Amino acid sequence: MLSIVANRNSPDTTAPRRPESATNFYVNLLGLAAGLAALFGVLHAYGPDPQYGSIPYAPAVPCLAVAMVIAAGSWRRITRYQWGAGGLARDARGAWNAGRVAVRLAGLVATLGLIAFIYWLLPEYAGNFYRPFWNYLKTLSPVLLLVPFYFAWIDTRLAEEEDEYLAFGRLALGRRHDVNYALIRRHLLGWTVKGFFLPLMTVYLVNEIAATYNAYGSGGIAAIANYEFLYHLMFAIDVLFCVVGYTCTTRLFDSHIRSVEPTMLGWAAALICYQPFYSVIGQFYLQYQGDLYWDSWLQQWPSLRSGWGAVIIVLLTVYTLSTVAFGVRFSNLTHRGIITGGPYRFSKHPAYLSKNLSWWLISVPFVSGQGAAVAFRHCCLLLLLNLVYYIRARTEERHLSWDPNYVAYAEWIDRHGALRRLGALFPFLKYRAPRASR
Repeated sequence: MLSIVANRNSPDTTAPRRPESATNFYVNLLGLAAGLAALFGVLHAYGPDPQYGSIPYAPAVPCLAVAMVIAAGSWRRITRYQWGAGGLARDARGAWNAGRVAVRLAGLVATLGLIAFIYWLLPEYAGNFYRPFWNYLKTLSPVLLLVPFYFAWIDTRLAEEEDEYLAFGRLALGRRHDVNYALIRRHLLGWTVKGFFLPLMTVYLVNEIAATYNAYGSGGIAAIANYEFLYHLMFAIDVLFCVVGYTCTTRLFDSHIRSVEPTMLGWAAALICYQPFYSVIGQFYLQYQGDLYWDSWLQQWPSLRSGWGAVIIVLLTVYTLSTVAFGVRFSNLTHRGIITGGPYRFSKHPAYLSKNLSWWLISVPFVSGQGAAVAFRHCCLLLLLNLVYYIRARTEERHLSWDPNYVAYAEWIDRHGALRRLGALFPFLKYRAPRASR
């Protein structure tokens, strides 16, 4: 259903090797193991309630475990190979400048003040739904004490003197004659992405942890092989890495934002897939779920029902591992390094592909107790939702194609991807690089 680069030719063994990924998938798996250990430790000690004694937001514990393990495992690689690409020098350029550090701090304060004003202004953020996010900010607030030291370190390492915080700080201090507006635009768009998605992911993480705990508690040890447990565990892992990714946007880990999606189409296609927009779109325009789900539909065929559920879990595992492959770099609508490892060594869009296929198996829109016409209608609506993700995939490709590494990766998948032969049958699925990137 999604943009999978393909070619009718057989793989070309003489083609260049797959471009190196910005993250190490195996290090990310170690981070996943640490995160799960911390998560189940917290659940065992406190249960699924997000209010845990002295820790306002206990899911921050597994988030910290994931970030620390990945940062430690990737540090040598970052310092040796990736700092140059991220605009950092391996050695200090000299002593830090207190004036520049102060301006950067002013830029950060102005940024956080602007975000806080928007949260206060919009009624969406006034209710209890986002309480886990406010607890997350309370838990994270001591980190702000490290920011001056980070800015002082950055001041000695940047290959170019100016960065986003310095540019925005100058603007906030009224020094408009000395402002790089391109940097400010990227800065504000990047914080818009973080400001929108991080609150959602912190809420989703609490909800999925609670659902995972409840599914486990209802079945004991046997629940580990239970569909409900595995279903919610996959999404808990997914949003765990999402929270880590939206939090760790820093040059220190080479996980900063290089660029932000430049088109309104790309933004619209992404945002309508999330609350609060999807509550309207999904309910009134793309309501493809009918009166039957896969488990009730297959109730009379237990063997087929077990196999069907297993396929759904496999698809969700691919979806989750696609998020894990980003490590601390996950983010919608931004470019933070090209990922070519894990599931991305087989397809450019394994997450979108597996997620959309799972919806067909879970909701079985082609079956309805109200007749064939209703089933056909539900199928059309799910196809429209699939189309939204196809547009997301295409706009992401166009955005990332400004990076030559992505073009090389996409062309490698075109020849070697697991689903390359689909391009012969459906040419619109092939990768099309923008002219400027060719």
